[in-house]
Amino acid sequence: MKLNSETYYLIFESWKLDSNQWSILMGSVGISLTFIGFVIAFILYYKQRIDNSKEAFDYFQSSLPELKVAMENTIENLEQFKQNLDSDKFLNPILSASLNDKFLNKINLIDLNRFYKNKGINSQINLQKFLNDSNFFGYYHAYFTNEMNYFRSNYLEKEKVFSQWQLLRSNKFFSTLIDDKENINYKQFYKEWVANLNSDKSVFKYNSKGEEVGVKSREKLINMKIKPLAKDIFRYIQYSEKANEVNLIANKVVMAYSDLSIMKTNFKKALENDVVRFKEIISNMERLMI
Repeated sequence: MKLNSETYYLIFESWKLDSNQWSILMGSVGISLTFIGFVIAFILYYKQRIDNSKEAFDYFQSSLPELKVAMENTIENLEQFKQNLDSDKFLNPILSASLNDKFLNKINLIDLNRFYKNKGINSQINLQKFLNDSNFFGYYHAYFTNEMNYFRSNYLEKEKVFSQWQLLRSNKFFSTLIDDKENINYKQFYKEWVANLNSDKSVFKYNSKGEEVGVKSREKLINMKIKPLAKDIFRYIQYSEKANEVNLIANKVVMAYSDLSIMKTNFKKALENDVVRFKEIISNMERLMI
């Protein structure tokens, strides 16, 4: 490019430009370069967004299988725990640590959402549902521990009252027998009740030697033995203070059993709801997994 005092030209002298034309040309070149730079920056930014979304998606996908296995194991353990409740066993279920992994904290959720958004509205809805569900399974350890501690504490209190049924065939029974001043008819009634109770194989479990080893059916113990005792002994209360004490204990045992049954039923329902929730989450996860 050569230049004199009044005109400019590019490469060839025939391509002459005056100062105004030259200003317009340089301005156009500047605008063009700015636009090209903007386009390049936008392309790089867009590519980076795609790469970040893909990276978030890959990490998310790699974490889902382990989480799914953890939920499946949790469902199995909760189901087993429900069965143990029926046998009055309190073996805490083993909950996988992967439930509380908080792996979503390691992912840029904006990038992840962008990836699923590009896959379609259904995929994005499934992701949003999973993110909402993460509050449930992410804190399930703490939730279950608190619920279990509360249930165990209240259950054991009621269990302590229920166990007083043993007094009805031991302490209270023997103190009645040795009391020479006790009503004879009441003594005979109570003696027959204890004999029938101790020999009832539908209520108790026995070993091969014929020795009692535990209660087979709490329901039968209450409905066939304790409730009838509380009702039938009522006619002796006016003659015997001990009969009144037996009646009070029998009624307390019946109420404790009722409370225990309600507590177990409610807790089992809560566990069943948790199992259903986990199954729904797994079903949604399978739609997210590729």
